[in-house]
Amino acid sequence: MNKISALAVGALIAFSTVALARAEEPVAGTWKLSVGENDAPCTLTLASETTAATTGVATPSSDCAGGLNEIGRWKTTPSGLQLFSPSGDMVAWLKAKDGSYQGSRLSDGRKLALDR
Repeated sequence: MNKISALAVGALIAFSTVALARAEEPVAGTWKLSVGENDAPCTLTLASETTAATTGVATPSSDCAGGLNEIGRWKTTPSGLQLFSPSGDMVAWLKAKDGSYQGSRLSDGRKLALDR
């Protein structure tokens, strides 16, 4: 029984350490949002909610076109970032990659990238 307890405590510590390391990666801030390879990027500002640093409000700049101006919320996941409309419909799913995020828009499959 002691070995099982020790394993459970060890697993809890390991998961807590991973969660703390993940929490240190700030998502909130100003990002450049690109669609495809040829379109000029627009600005997307992500603000954390006061209760959680893993969700918040997304504010696209006025030059975000093609449905990107409908982004209103964001949420981090273990593997990346999800972007939602203000009504809660998922707009895009992005995976973390070298300090940025890459993925695709759900409505048409076009590639999206978020870079600092």
